Amino acid sequence: MTVSIRPVEPDEIPLLGDIEKSAVELFRDNGLDDVAEGGHLPPGFVLSFTRYGTILVADVDQTVAGFALVASYDQTAHLYEVSVGRTFQGQGFGRQLVDGACAWAQTNGFGAITLSTFVEIPWNAPFYASMGFRILTEHEWTPAFHVLRGREEDAGLDVGRRCFMKKDLS
Repeated sequence: MTVSIRPVEPDEIPLLGDIEKSAVELFRDNGLDDVAEGGHLPPGFVLSFTRYGTILVADVDQTVAGFALVASYDQTAHLYEVSVGRTFQGQGFGRQLVDGACAWAQTNGFGAITLSTFVEIPWNAPFYASMGFRILTEHEWTPAFHVLRGREEDAGLDVGRRCFMKKDLS
């Protein structure tokens, strides 16, 4: 099996929606139907990463198995999403995508990378903690995190079950 983490090719961008839909089924399996049925990434939002950040893909034997969206947010790089298609989950591709996002952040001069995720779901905060991320206390939030929390709440997410996490890269 040949695996590489690389920037997305333009003709692969339409594949990301189906990968995301496949990936979120894991939430449904864990009683989070509302998350699985929630909004998906608008095409314009995804395309903005090609100009202001990056879209990394996990290429497994020339098949796009997953992706990560990373760009600046406030004073750090921010990992907006990591999705791995259902048939590729549990094989370490998510971890490789997060490592790739951290490498992109370092290469682009960021001293840290942040994300927003669910606290108790094993492939969310505990997974990121195993990769060196730590949960930020509310007094560490920048104004941008307060805005993001409001957007998450507006989207119907249970913000009481979510956290912001940060990994220092320097």
